[in-house]
Amino acid sequence: MAHAKYIPTSDANKVMWLNNFTVKLNLYASTLGITNTELNSLQNDTALFSYIINLMELYYNTYLNLAGYKNMMKFAEGKQHLSFIPKLPPLPSEPTLVPEGIFDRVSKMVKRIKASTMYNDNIGADLGIIAPTESVDVTTMQPNIKITLKVGKPFLKWTKGKAEALDLYVDRNDGQSFTYIGRFLHAEYLDVTDLAPDKIYVEWHYKGIYVRADKQVGLYSKVSSVDLKKI
Repeated sequence: MAHAKYIPTSDANKVMWLNNFTVKLNLYASTLGITNTELNSLQNDTALFSYIINLMELYYNTYLNLAGYKNMMKFAEGKQHLSFIPKLPPLPSEPTLVPEGIFDRVSKMVKRIKASTMYNDNIGADLGIIAPTESVDVTTMQPNIKITLKVGKPFLKWTKGKAEALDLYVDRNDGQSFTYIGRFLHAEYLDVTDLAPDKIYVEWHYKGIYVRADKQVGLYSKVSSVDLKKI
């Protein structure tokens, strides 16, 4: 089911939108004919979706820490090694499970709200259920990729802007030119690939292009480069 345009694209923004909608709807529920049962269901939906997105972020950050720890384990470099293996922090208590279709349910609720004779644009703006009117020129969208070294590995960051994801490519100076790494929903990437056995020093090059609605849009980024050495 295609979601209404007032629902944000990214999962992080969906969390903020759901929280605002849930909190604000309590103020208008009686006016708009929303029952306590529906409010409780919406609160459970919001709690579970927020929990899952936060859990994914915890696992992702732990993965980055483990990747860095793994790289430091390979070779002796002074006293840089950590004294403990990175672990997941204590997880919060699981919320009530709900059926699939959270945004299907909320979209149907919004249709009912907008059909109410008591609804007006001020309420809609407060609930966040009026679609933004801004337009995006996808033909000129262009990522700006910045690279630093993290535990000796290329760490790439960019801003997502109005994009949903980024397709990333790398040229490792191995005669293969640019090859596809993958599609990234997070606006960062730690490249843990090892240098080729015959390389002591090498320069790697990266470029990317934005993705909207599962299609590449706009312009490729300028090529960003980083010098690496085997440790």
